[in-house]
Amino acid sequence: MKYSTLTSAILVALATANAHAETTQLNNVIVTANHTAMSQHSVTANTTVITAEDIAENHYRTLQDALESIPGIHFVRNGGLGTSTSIFIRGQKTGSTLVLVNGVEMTNPMGTGGAILSTLLLSNVERIEVLKGPQSGIWGSRASAGVINIITKQALKGTQGSVNLETGDNNYNKLAVSLSSAEENGDFVVNFSQLTTDGFSAVKPYKSYEQDYEDDAFNQTDFSLNMGININPAHRLEVLLKTANSTINYDFTNNPDQVAFASTEYQNTLKRLQYVYAREQFNSTVFVSQNNIQQYGNDAFINSVGVKGGYQYATDQSLSFVLNNNQYLNLNGGDSYYNTGVGITNTNHFNHKKLIITQALRSDTFNQFKDKTTGKLGIKNFFSDDIFISANLGTAYNAPTLFQLTYNATTDLQPEETTGFDINLGLYDIEISYYQTRAKNFINYNSGSGFPNDFYENLNGTTDFEGVEFAYNHYIDAANTKINLTYAQVSAKDSNNEFLARRAEQTVGLNLLYDGFNNLTIGLNNRYIGNMFDKANRSGANIGDYYVTDLSINYSVNKNLTVYTNILNLFDADYTQAVATYQADNVTPQNVYSNGGSQLFVGLQGKF
Repeated sequence: MKYSTLTSAILVALATANAHAETTQLNNVIVTANHTAMSQHSVTANTTVITAEDIAENHYRTLQDALESIPGIHFVRNGGLGTSTSIFIRGQKTGSTLVLVNGVEMTNPMGTGGAILSTLLLSNVERIEVLKGPQSGIWGSRASAGVINIITKQALKGTQGSVNLETGDNNYNKLAVSLSSAEENGDFVVNFSQLTTDGFSAVKPYKSYEQDYEDDAFNQTDFSLNMGININPAHRLEVLLKTANSTINYDFTNNPDQVAFASTEYQNTLKRLQYVYAREQFNSTVFVSQNNIQQYGNDAFINSVGVKGGYQYATDQSLSFVLNNNQYLNLNGGDSYYNTGVGITNTNHFNHKKLIITQALRSDTFNQFKDKTTGKLGIKNFFSDDIFISANLGTAYNAPTLFQLTYNATTDLQPEETTGFDINLGLYDIEISYYQTRAKNFINYNSGSGFPNDFYENLNGTTDFEGVEFAYNHYIDAANTKINLTYAQVSAKDSNNEFLARRAEQTVGLNLLYDGFNNLTIGLNNRYIGNMFDKANRSGANIGDYYVTDLSINYSVNKNLTVYTNILNLFDADYTQAVATYQADNVTPQNVYSNGGSQLFVGLQGKF
């Protein structure tokens, strides 16, 4: 009997395996979907939470590692650690996803859209909350595809510490240490991490070995301090300081051995001060933050000030609100623009919390382009503890970055606009989603007559995104195995009904974790990437149709010490996520971006 490629992928995945966050345990996780803490049970949006335990168990190093097994999320990286990384949520581009760290926006104002994902390492992360679908009615700009909120670790009662030492191929070395303490009057968490690697050649000739070319190194040092002072039971002050400094080597697209002018420095300093007031029915937070991002000679800032909070005005009925002002500034050029947003979200529970209805409305004003009003309506009904259905309808927009707005001959650039809906069915350990999204005013780069007459523009017409997502999470007692099976199919077409480039049309994942041995766990993480064409309209090379398997083995020496080994790309699959240059036929790749081949890591995690 012959099987299709996709069916074969599922069968292979079913025979192999590691598990990420179980999204069906809806009552156990608190999320910040509406600017205030609430049970995931009450969130109507399609939501996944990756916990610190998931990160440690699977040895996730980057945001890509942690999120790529979530159905509907796909990444493209131009080489090894630190190189340019793009995320596609439900087919939409990086600039359509709002990335936050503890609620602070990480968008690079002097970039072409979105956060610098490659520098978001995970050594001090408590959880990652992922909301899919239009979220601008709650969060404002750049939330058309969804929101990713990375929440750093908080202090637990008493004093704790941890250390993680790791070494591996390509002269990879990592040290991460943390210390925390929490008492009646206050708490703190301090974290330091350093990662260095010689890496591998970011670009290589097609079907060759990256080891035959010069290495592209990466190193990054992170430091964070999160401190709180409890003035009294209702009043609290919090301070966050987080820094990241890295050096990233890369290759020009036509030269795998590029050394000169192929390195960049990245510096990020995030500061936040906030006052928190909390009573049983009312809470509010007044905050001021500054996020400084320096790269490629730019010195960009996001300066924010605002207030947010929530009020339970009746039993199982609550309001949340936000008022904030953001300044996007580039000190080098003196360019800036301002945004003031005000939003309110109402959440109602009926029928003993089995029926949840959420309504959100937000207004954003700008000094450089037209103001925007967005909204969201969500409904969720539990027929039993294990069966639910939900639906969400929302409008969203993506404001141009400061770089796009001020670039060369650009004039009158306006935000992209999006309308979308999804329907989700939860049935015991299964969750199925269907979505449609329509976007207009897409921001596009136009080379014009060449520099300095090139510019960014809004395209006419609409771009349509449609797809289905499937997730199955279950622990098989008889086999001592936790299973997570996912599937996603996406269609992303422009106004000419042509497919967009570098969107994986199908993805399949299966993570299995076996814990039947004393103190030992074994995990295999399989993923299949279906058709993915490097150019629009299914042209250029089809760089999809490949499998990747990762292996993790963890051994607990005692309750405070774990040793582990982790092998990425266990079977040394030769695949690429993007083509660098083409041969004369514009179909056969000449140079491609490397994946690094099979890579072995060993390490230990200790705590006290």
